[in-house]
Amino acid sequence: MEVRLFRRDETKLLQQSIDDLWAKNHVLSRDERLLQHMFYDNPVSQRVFGDTHYGFLGAWQDGKPIGLFGLMAFDVNMKGAKSFGFAPTNWIVPPEYRHTGAGLLLMREMFKWSPSLVLNLGINPTVASLYGKMGGYQVLPDVPRWIGLVNKDKTAELLLNGDRRVLRYYEQIQPIRVQTPYRVVEEFDAEKWDAFYWSTFAKKSIGFSRDASFLTWRYLQHPTFHYRLFTCQDEQGDYKGLLVFRIESILQGQAKIGRIVESMINDQDSAICLANKVVELGNAHDLLFIDFYCFSSISSWGLESVGFKRVLKSDSDKLVVPTRFQPIDLEITYMMAAMYINRELRKKISLIEDQYWYVTKGDADQDRPN
Repeated sequence: MEVRLFRRDETKLLQQSIDDLWAKNHVLSRDERLLQHMFYDNPVSQRVFGDTHYGFLGAWQDGKPIGLFGLMAFDVNMKGAKSFGFAPTNWIVPPEYRHTGAGLLLMREMFKWSPSLVLNLGINPTVASLYGKMGGYQVLPDVPRWIGLVNKDKTAELLLNGDRRVLRYYEQIQPIRVQTPYRVVEEFDAEKWDAFYWSTFAKKSIGFSRDASFLTWRYLQHPTFHYRLFTCQDEQGDYKGLLVFRIESILQGQAKIGRIVESMINDQDSAICLANKVVELGNAHDLLFIDFYCFSSISSWGLESVGFKRVLKSDSDKLVVPTRFQPIDLEITYMMAAMYINRELRKKISLIEDQYWYVTKGDADQDRPN
C-alpha cells in the first residue's frame, strides 16, 4: 500500500476520491477554487508540504485511492512562541477497506511531520471514540457556543416551529453605552495587526496563530464567503482588538443569521466596543440570531455583556437554535472535537487554563460552504 500526498496535477482524481470516499456531491468535489484555497493557498501549507502538493493524504491500493486524510497546516502560537500543527478535515477509509490498516497508515504519515498540536473540529461520536483510545488525544464532547438573539419572535417562528419555550431565558441582545476614546472601524492593516497580535494577544493565548498572514488568507482571500473584518483602535490608531463576521442566508433566502468567527480583545473597552458592533450589525441586517464557537471564555466577555449566552448542553434541554441549516437539523446542535498535544508542549502548558485556549471555527473547515 502507498500513502502519500496528492499532487497538484491530480486535482480531478482528488475531487473524485472525495466524492467516492468522503461524501457524494461534497462541496470540495464540486468547487476546485475552494479546494485549492483550503489545501494549497495557505502559505503554511506550502511551507510544510511544498508547492507541488495539496495538503491531502491518500492511501492507494493497487493504484486506487481507498483512504483520505485532509490536513490544513497552521503555525501554532504558544503564548508568543511559534511551532506548527494540523487541523485535519477528514479521516476516511470506507468499511470495505478498513481491514487493510489504511486508516492507521494515514495517521502515522501525518505524525511524520511532528506536529505540536492537532485539532479535529466537527467530528462525530464514532470518530471521537477512536481518538479517545489514542495516546496524546483529548476528546471535547461540546465545543462552547454562544448565542445572541437579534429577533426572538422570528427565530422561534422560523426555526423552532413557534416553540418560544426553548428560548424562555434568552433575551434580545442590546448595546451598552460606553465612554471611551476607542472606536471600531471596518479596516485591516497587516502591519498594525501583527504589532498588536504578537505584542499582546499572542502572549496570553494558545492555539493556531492569528497573525496577519492567517487572517488575510483565511478571510480576506476566501473564494466564496464574504467576511467583514472590524478592528478596534485607540486614539493613536493602534489596534486593540478585532472582529471577523459574516452573514449567512438560510431557508432559501427567507432569513439571515450572523456568524462570528474571530473575536480578539485586549481589555474591557475593546470587548464592549466590538460587542456593540455585533449588535449594530444584527439590527442593521435584520438577522435572526448570531453565534460564536470559541474555547476562550475571555474572548466572549464582551458578547456576554450585551446579552449573548453560552449554550447549556443538557439532555433535558437539547435544543436552543440549530447550527445546520441545509437542511435545518434540530437534532445535532453541538460540535465535538478532539485535540492532540505533543509531550514537549504538554510540559509547558496547563490544560485547565481554559482562558488561554483560543480556538474558533476559523481553525478548520467548519466555516465553509456546504
